[in-house]
Amino acid sequence: MLLKSLYIKNFRQFKGETLIEFAHEKEKNVTIILGDNTYGKTTLLQAFNWCLYNFVVFDKDSNPDMLLNYEIESQMRYGSRETVEVRIVLVHKNVEYTISRTQEYFWMEHKVRGEVPKATMSYKTLGSDGQTDIRTQYIDKVINEILPRDLSNFFFFDTERVRDVSNRKDLSESVKGLLGLTALENAIKHLGSKTLKTTVLGKFYSSMDNEGDRKASEALERINSAQHRKSVIAEQIEEITSHIAYYENEKSRLEHILLEGENTAALQNKSLELEKKIKNETNTLEQIYEKFVQDFNNGAVIFFAKPLMLRAINFLKEAEVDDKGIKDMTAQSIADIIKRGKCICGHELIEGSVEYKNILKQLEYLPPQSIGTSIRNFKEKIIMYDQANQNYYDNLKSRYEDILRSKTRIQEWQDELDNINDDIKDKEDMNKYVNKLTDVKKQLKNLNEKKERYIREDEGCNNDIERNQKIYDSLVAVSSKNKALMIYIRYAEEIKAWMEKTYKEKEIDIRERLEDKVNKIFNKIYHGNRRVSIDEKYNVTLLTTIGEKEIASGESEGLNRVKNFAFITGLVELAKEKIVAIADENKLDLSSEPYPLVMDAPFSNADARHTTNISRVIPEVAEQVIMFVMEKDWHYAEPVMSYRVGSKWILDKKTEYYTVLKRSES
Repeated sequence: MLLKSLYIKNFRQFKGETLIEFAHEKEKNVTIILGDNTYGKTTLLQAFNWCLYNFVVFDKDSNPDMLLNYEIESQMRYGSRETVEVRIVLVHKNVEYTISRTQEYFWMEHKVRGEVPKATMSYKTLGSDGQTDIRTQYIDKVINEILPRDLSNFFFFDTERVRDVSNRKDLSESVKGLLGLTALENAIKHLGSKTLKTTVLGKFYSSMDNEGDRKASEALERINSAQHRKSVIAEQIEEITSHIAYYENEKSRLEHILLEGENTAALQNKSLELEKKIKNETNTLEQIYEKFVQDFNNGAVIFFAKPLMLRAINFLKEAEVDDKGIKDMTAQSIADIIKRGKCICGHELIEGSVEYKNILKQLEYLPPQSIGTSIRNFKEKIIMYDQANQNYYDNLKSRYEDILRSKTRIQEWQDELDNINDDIKDKEDMNKYVNKLTDVKKQLKNLNEKKERYIREDEGCNNDIERNQKIYDSLVAVSSKNKALMIYIRYAEEIKAWMEKTYKEKEIDIRERLEDKVNKIFNKIYHGNRRVSIDEKYNVTLLTTIGEKEIASGESEGLNRVKNFAFITGLVELAKEKIVAIADENKLDLSSEPYPLVMDAPFSNADARHTTNISRVIPEVAEQVIMFVMEKDWHYAEPVMSYRVGSKWILDKKTEYYTVLKRSES
């Protein structure tokens, strides 16, 4: 598959008509489209996705459902209709295909609305005239035969959105289709099994003349049931085996991380402990502050009045005053006693009596008549205040010492915490890996137990089939028709067995070839002690060697980027080859096609060295390369790639909603 041109009309930033012709010559196989962020590079990439597969991936805040150019949309009024169109011309297996997808937009109820997109597709043999249309219901099928949608993100590759090929869903079916194994797999499915009456073997078995023999029918039914169960079990075992392989790799990776991070884990635990201590002590300090302020407010006036009270005491010592009054006695108290007519001692108070006169005499010693009593009361209060002042000072001093001790503890713990944080800066939290490892081990235990149960059940099915097959063969062999059918069945089963053997060998061979190519490319781009592993589901894992054991390694953003490029370019290179499957002395040709690489921001987050290496490798591996590149990244790529550039374009951003694509002659 090679891309000849891309035509877009009113698609997002590209108002009006735009035609891009791509380089596809052997030596000049690179097309460069230069533009900074928001200039429309991602829009061009998504134009391929929309035209081929009717989906786009735009940011949610950019109104991804509206493909019509915003400036055109804003000018539409009642009765207006506008068209968005993307058309791709490509060549696949010596056939030129023209694929077009359009969407009509119209004004309705004060809003622009879009109709359901429509696709058309036609083809012609290279060198011939005229076009043959493909029916609408077959368009998606033909496109997926050319390039499966599951793999489209690898060949129309958004570097900033597709972070990790190893996190993709199961790609095995799409990869096998791309590399030519699907036809063989379909042939095996066509031969089928006894349980599926629509397959070859199923039809043969259903044609057997066993209507008159109840035991033969029952035996065949048991065989079919056991065969069906075996096929279900085989799928389950394959799926479980894939999961086990994934969790085994994950277990090795986590164990390696934890082994390297034992010290980090201890420091992180210490860090959490210190943070807890600091938090608790900070709360304690706040409480001490509150009590300090409370104690200060309760006695501050008396404490700061102490110098004045001392001066007053000294002054009053020199004053000569009689102090014959009764403490806290008031004139009102005397008046109440006289009114009552009885002293507090119980004597009657009769006007003119000695007792009555003595009570009246007390009025002379009460304020304002007697300053002596007031002075005595004042002195006693000063003595009481002085005692309170001593307690006040001691309490404040104790609170202040508590504050200093608490602040010292907090500072010491904070210094220790800062030192630990400096040591574990940029290191991941080990506790989450401990939890993950526990979960992974649990999953592995469950999966292995489940697999063992399926294996035992499969052995039971084999025994049932073998036993019932003997019964069935002995009962149906008497019919001449059945004898002929049994010969056909034997031939079909032998052919199927040969195909299954061929398929298994070739599938393993293709996966090994792919892994080998990916590693060769990976080593050209990245220099280090790592290796790429590809499992049965085409999940991609980086391995590193610790001692004599290979384990899954951690991946930085740059390393992950290199891994992605290696996988994609390895897949492209393998697709170029003609693969010959060899089983015993028979040969089966499985041919494939070259594929292009269309990449948005391929050098994003890659350093200068990796950018240079990627620029050198990709044009050699891929038959056709189309890159949407920023000027700053092209600065590093141009010296090693410019001689392969056959077509160069520049994105000229006029407004936020309008970009023009111009051919560059430089």
